[in-house]
Amino acid sequence: MEYLLIIVIAVVVSLLDDKIRGKKKVPPPTLPREIPKPKKKEQRARTGTFEIPPMRNVPRDSQTAADAEVFRAQEEMRAKWEEARRAEEQRKRRLRREEELRLAAEQTAAVTPARQHIRAILPQLTPAAMRQAVVAAEVLGKPLALRKR
Repeated sequence: MEYLLIIVIAVVVSLLDDKIRGKKKVPPPTLPREIPKPKKKEQRARTGTFEIPPMRNVPRDSQTAADAEVFRAQEEMRAKWEEARRAEEQRKRRLRREEELRLAAEQTAAVTPARQHIRAILPQLTPAAMRQAVVAAEVLGKPLALRKR
C-alpha cells in the first residue's frame, strides 16, 4: 500500500511540474534542403585559382641537353666513394674481429683451473650467445598475441 501511495505522489508531482514550468520546447525537425552550389566566380575567389595566360616567344624545343661527360664524372665519383666506404667498413670489421680475438685470448690465458671448472658449468656470455638467447626466447616464448601489453 505504501508503494502505491509513493507512485501516486510521483505522478502528481510530475504532472504539477509540467503545469508549473511548462513542457520542454522541442525544436522543429529540420527539413532537408538543397545545398546551394557556389558560382564559378565565387569559387575562384575562395580557392585562389586563376587562369594561366598563354606563353609567348618561347622556343618550341625547350629541352635541356644533358652533358654525358657530367653524368660519367658523377658516376665515377660515386663509384670511388662507394669503394672507399666499403674499404673503411671492411677495415673497421677486421679491427673489431682482431680486438674480439685478442680479448678472448686474454680471458682464456687468465683462467685458473678452478675457474675453468666453474666456466664449464656456467654458459658463456658472448654477444653472439645473447643474440641466440633472444631469438630462442622469441621462438619458444608466448606468441605476441597472448602477451599482455
